[in-house]
Amino acid sequence: MKVFVTGAAGFLGSAAVRAAAAGHEVAALHRPSSRPAYADGTRGVRAVAGDLRETGAWREALGEAEAVIHCAAAASGDLATQLAGTVLATENLLAALPAGLQRFVHVSSFSVYDFGAPSWFGKLDEKTQPERNPARRDAYTQTKLLQEEMIRTHCREHGIALVVVRPGAIYGPGKDWDFGRAIKLGRLDLIFAPLARMRLVHVDDCARALVAALDVPVEGELVVNVVGEDQPTHWGFHRRARRAGAPVGTAIPVPYALVRALGGAAWLASRLFFGGKARLPEMLDLPRQQARWRNLRYPAAQARARLGWTETTRLAEGIKGIAENK
Repeated sequence: MKVFVTGAAGFLGSAAVRAAAAGHEVAALHRPSSRPAYADGTRGVRAVAGDLRETGAWREALGEAEAVIHCAAAASGDLATQLAGTVLATENLLAALPAGLQRFVHVSSFSVYDFGAPSWFGKLDEKTQPERNPARRDAYTQTKLLQEEMIRTHCREHGIALVVVRPGAIYGPGKDWDFGRAIKLGRLDLIFAPLARMRLVHVDDCARALVAALDVPVEGELVVNVVGEDQPTHWGFHRRARRAGAPVGTAIPVPYALVRALGGAAWLASRLFFGGKARLPEMLDLPRQQARWRNLRYPAAQARARLGWTETTRLAEGIKGIAENK
C-alpha cells in the first residue's frame, strides 16, 4: 500500500515511518527545516519536504497515496499557534486528499476525553465521552477536538474508512514525562498523585498500532485507545527510573487530595478577585488537574482485539532506554 505519513520528522511520526516502511511504500512529509534520517535514502521511504499550512509539492505526493497516517499537530504554543499547526494544517490536508483514498489513520489523543466523566477509580476507555466544555481545557485539547471532528466529518462524507487512534502518554528516548514528577525543586522531586496510574505507551509500540490500523477491516469508523498494559503509578515510574540510572532527585509524594484542595483554593480566588478569568497553571487548574493526575484505569482491550496489537517493548526496557538517553 502507498502510505502518506504527515508529521514524519516528529517523535511519533518518525517511528511510524520506520514501522510502515517494513511493509508499505511510504511518502514521509517533513518540514523543510528538518532533515530526518530517512531523508538520506531509507529503503521504501520517499522523503517529502513541505508544510501542511501552505500549498506545495507535497500535494502531488499525497495524490498517489492509498492511505494516510496523520501524525502532524502542534503540541505546544498558544491557541493561535496550535490552530495553525493542527486545525489549518488538517484543513489543507483534507482538501488535497485524492479521490481514491482507501484509509485514513488519525492520531488523536487521550486529551480529548472528559476526565471527570468516569466514576471514582473507574476506567477511561473508548466509551468515555469527549470533553463537553473544551474552553475549560488547554489549547492542545481544544484543537485536537476540532481536528478529530473535522476528519470524522470529511471521511463520513467521502466514504473513507477512518481509524482514530488515541494514544496515552507516548514515551521513549527523548520523551520521559519527567519520570513521573510534577515539580523539581533542587534535589527534590514533587510527585503529585503518587498512587495514580500513568497511561504510558512506548513510541515504537504506538507506531506499530498505527501501521496495524492500515489493514484491519473497518466499516465507517473505528476508535481505539492505545496504552501499555503495565501502567505504573507516578511514584512507581519515578522509582523505576532511579533504579535504571535516570537523573532524578529524592521523591516527595503530594497526595491528590492536597493537589485538588490547592486547585479549589485557586479557583475560588479566581472567582473572587478576577471574575473567574484568571489563567491558572496546570497544577492549580481543576479540569487540567483531573486530566493529568486523576487515578483511573486505562484498558486497551479494543486495540488488542480489533488491531491485533500487542506490545513488544516491556516497561523496564523502555525506562532503561529513556534513562540512558539523558
